Amino acid sequence: MGLLTAFTDYRARITLEMETWWDFQILPHIPQKTEMSLNYRGTDNPANLSQAIEVSASCSLWITGLPPDCTMKQLLSSIRSAGKIFSCNINPPCKGYQTSAAKIVFWNRDGTNRFLNQYVWGTFKVGQYKPKVTMNRILVASQPSSPRSRVVRVVGPDAIVNEKYLQEYFELYFFYDLEEFSIIHHNTDTNTARVEIRFSSYRAQAAAATSWINMARMGEEDATGQMDEEEKRLWAEVKCFWGPDPCEGE
Repeated sequence: MGLLTAFTDYRARITLEMETWWDFQILPHIPQKTEMSLNYRGTDNPANLSQAIEVSASCSLWITGLPPDCTMKQLLSSIRSAGKIFSCNINPPCKGYQTSAAKIVFWNRDGTNRFLNQYVWGTFKVGQYKPKVTMNRILVASQPSSPRSRVVRVVGPDAIVNEKYLQEYFELYFFYDLEEFSIIHHNTDTNTARVEIRFSSYRAQAAAATSWINMARMGEEDATGQMDEEEKRLWAEVKCFWGPDPCEGE
């Protein structure tokens, strides 16, 4: 009988879990720390390596038992009052598994702890599924405090600031997943719009989006080389801002 299952008092079990959440020797089925995921098939990017930190400081979680057709919107909309998301990736069912899995990295350990509390108390659900959450063996440290997030708000001429145009523009330069693209305001008299784009990740997605938006509005050749003069003029009127991550609030 394992140490955790030896407790018959539910409150005692929860206390032990919270006190030893990061202890690989106590929590079952958590692989030992490795420098890089054994399933990783990308390049040896240093950003994908496990960092030299204690597990108790890591913000990276591994979630299993998600709906087999789990979408980014379904997963991220199930996380509230926890913390900002630094990155999120969903793996669909593979051979031998009938459910999806996801890696979620919170912005800092405080947000990670709030989410783990919700999981331990049984309030984290995705649809009709109650997933299992463990620490990811790839350790990721907290990010510096910042207004940056995975949510980007864009305002400007509606010929540019619309879902079709912006998604096609982003697809030219980087890969991304969206939780949601929504129109906050559309003024048909001035032909201007304000939209909110909830990417699945800040890393390499929202961060890239703001970079390419700013390059286009500044008229930099890498971003505007294929644009006509009218398109460049419209881009000069575009502005972008960081929005609040709903995973942190509500």
